[in-house]
Amino acid sequence: MDVNKIIGEANEVASKYHLKLVEVDRTDNIFSLKLLVDNDLFIQIYGNIEKDKLNLTLVFKNRCLYGYDSEGGRYHCHPFDGPEGHVFVDKARTLQEFVQESMRLLEERDIL
Repeated sequence: MDVNKIIGEANEVASKYHLKLVEVDRTDNIFSLKLLVDNDLFIQIYGNIEKDKLNLTLVFKNRCLYGYDSEGGRYHCHPFDGPEGHVFVDKARTLQEFVQESMRLLEERDIL
């Protein structure tokens, strides 16, 4: 996992979907970013290089609506219709795929 590559991809996605990218925290091994849709709605991007961990979470009013997590090569999804659950998957979503899917789900449910 390359932090600069992920931040570059986040910038591209932010531009494509007219989102604001905010760097919340960054150290040598950990980073946290937000793609702001509006005040109460954002996509959180959290990574830990040492653990090979990347978490992508759609958040509304401080609640997880949807997410994809990876750690040590294992991936799982927190489905939109039951984000407290875990569904193991074969591969992680890219940031682009996750944002595209999140925006589609928000539009389908008239949240956007």
